[in-house]
Amino acid sequence: MNFLRKYWLKWNVRQAATGDVSAMNRLYLVGDPWKLDTTTEHFRFRETVRIIREKIADHFGNILEIGSGEGLQTSYLAPLADRVVGLDPSAQAAMRANARKIPNASFVVSDFNRFVNRSNEPFDLVTACEVLYYMPDIGQAYEKLNNLGRNCLITYYQGEFERLDKYFADKNVHSEIIACRACQWRVVYWKQS
Repeated sequence: MNFLRKYWLKWNVRQAATGDVSAMNRLYLVGDPWKLDTTTEHFRFRETVRIIREKIADHFGNILEIGSGEGLQTSYLAPLADRVVGLDPSAQAAMRANARKIPNASFVVSDFNRFVNRSNEPFDLVTACEVLYYMPDIGQAYEKLNNLGRNCLITYYQGEFERLDKYFADKNVHSEIIACRACQWRVVYWKQS
């Protein structure tokens, strides 16, 4: 049975990477499908917040979190802002995130590519942690992040360094690596000029 579960998860992850929103919803039939409620991931959440505070700002009026999932990282971002909007294509994930009852957070079910900021003002900070490699067009995603936020921050794990580092090499961004045990992530951040 364990083999079938792993195969099912891998298949749906591959489908989600092609932009298949129904695959994302299927993944959330399983609680914590990305295994984010672990010591290692909580380390990444804390370190991401540390970098935001040290390198960008200590407080924001609003934050847009792309790929908020079940709201685990949202709970770390919430103290940084008056308001956090979590965006995820999975209704199941948004339902679980809302169940966390983070007072200054709301969750929107939408695909990133179809999301429209109804405000005339950009968000003070837009985060896209561990989601860029699910975007079919990295250049289009980068432009959309720039259109949505005054400040942007993304993270990606070491398995994507070779592919994504090349993309950001010629951009006006800052980056650093955070590491916990055998895991490493690149944190890339930039401010709009």
